[in-house]
Amino acid sequence: MKRIRAWFLPRNLDTLGTLVHQLEVVEQMLGTLSSWIEGAESEASVIELRRLAKVEHELRRQLNTEVRQSFSTPLEAEDLFEFGEALGEIAESIYALVREADLSHTGPDACLRAIVDAIGAAFTPLASAVRMLPHKRAATMADQSLQLLTVAEHCYRGAIADLEYEEDLRRELRRRELYRRSEHLGAATQALARRVWYAVFKTE
Repeated sequence: MKRIRAWFLPRNLDTLGTLVHQLEVVEQMLGTLSSWIEGAESEASVIELRRLAKVEHELRRQLNTEVRQSFSTPLEAEDLFEFGEALGEIAESIYALVREADLSHTGPDACLRAIVDAIGAAFTPLASAVRMLPHKRAATMADQSLQLLTVAEHCYRGAIADLEYEEDLRRELRRRELYRRSEHLGAATQALARRVWYAVFKTE
């Protein structure tokens, strides 16, 4: 008796949908960071960020799985993987910043607020860029984000310069560490913006 061969249609999973879902979680984390900067309690902010970071990590793993299982994807598999990792780096940087502040009992100051506000402003067009992928307009929005991130760099330089007037050595070291972590957050945001531009460039 001849065996009946089973045929399966290739799967095309909604990888961009999962990426946007991951992005939305990162946006929530940025919102929590902003609330903390404006005076929200540190311990509660850390707990909320830890919860969101876990959700983000699960979505990152889901994205990687979907990319491997999809017959075809709207962007190259490497780009989708890098997008997931870049968003993950931003999420981890946000959590690390607030956790460090909580552990060192160092609240946000005007300098840190300026840095974080600048990064938040730059993330707005960047989030729009991710949602537009793979449309070429995403590259334009990513460029806007990169331009706005220069403000965060200027704020960081001003923050470091302001440390010259800090008389308490221990407080200076704690403030410097928070500034360093905020700079890492800015660098992670910059890396995502550059990846958006590169991915769009390859599709043209």
